Amino acid sequence: MSKSVFRFIAAAAVAASLAACGGSTSSSPGGSGSTTSPQTACAHLAHALCALRDSCAPSFGITKSYGTLSACETRTALTCVSALSANGQASTPDRAEACAAAYPGESCTDLQDNNPTAACAPPAGSLQTGAACGASGQCATTFCAVSKNAICGTCQPLPMVGASCEAQADCGRNLACAIPATATAGTCAAWVASGGSCLTGHMPCEAGLACVGDNPQSSTAGTCKPQGTTVGAACDASRKTAANCDGSRGLVCIPTAKGSGVGTCQKMQLVGDGAACGDIGSAPITAHAECQNGGMCVRASAGDKTGTCVTPAAEGAPCNPDVTQGSPCLAPARCVVPSGALGTAGISTLPDASTCT
Repeated sequence: MSKSVFRFIAAAAVAASLAACGGSTSSSPGGSGSTTSPQTACAHLAHALCALRDSCAPSFGITKSYGTLSACETRTALTCVSALSANGQASTPDRAEACAAAYPGESCTDLQDNNPTAACAPPAGSLQTGAACGASGQCATTFCAVSKNAICGTCQPLPMVGASCEAQADCGRNLACAIPATATAGTCAAWVASGGSCLTGHMPCEAGLACVGDNPQSSTAGTCKPQGTTVGAACDASRKTAANCDGSRGLVCIPTAKGSGVGTCQKMQLVGDGAACGDIGSAPITAHAECQNGGMCVRASAGDKTGTCVTPAAEGAPCNPDVTQGSPCLAPARCVVPSGALGTAGISTLPDASTCT
């Protein structure tokens, strides 16, 4: 999976968790004075968020992550409703409605870079640092720290630049989790704008940009430049001489000659369960396929360029996010590893902040 595709999926998951805790001040915490039911408000919010996701990755993002727009809306609404009833939650149906109204004005860059509009940022809840939580709107700090293999976490100070992380959700708003190529964890870092100095794994570019000409091994910085966004646009898959293509839009750079990364942007293929996925062809590749409907491209080894699509596990079924194992979870479900267990195998579980006590 290309980094920009993975980034879009990860950011969408973060957006869904924030959406349940929108930060408008249209009503008092606890829902006093609200005339809208949680189910109605969350349905409106899910519709707006999924429409934004779809507009940022037309004919690709929703199909890849959920299969259909309806599935995106249904699953996003479920976690929103449960979050509104969680202990200490400051959000209300009216706040969710305000967030839904604000989503059409949010940029795709802000969506992918976890920089929500003010109406969708979590409000300050009543739970203090260290208290159990499942949504950031429960916490007085506006941040609930939840590990990637769990549903519940604890209220913690909002992470700043330099904080340790394993995923983008571990960082504060509008921050990246910069992880070096050979590491499994990194640090929260500020996004770099177009034209700024960047270094893969350390100083990441904003969404829609690629770090061109950098060399992490020698700590040589590159420059953030716009990725290709149309079929036929010039690109360099190696990012040595030019930007690659925007994978979040379903584009991949197909080299025109053996031994070179220079080529043109072409559409990725979306394939189903059991189909071959990853790079197709060799020296140079002729196409690239991604799994649809939330599937995972499972490979014999992590470094392999090709694999086989595996369908997501149903809620309550065994799962494993390891790319050499599978099965994945259908967003926003998480693969929850039993307490005390080693490895990444777990049970697919839909987040429910109301159960975190």
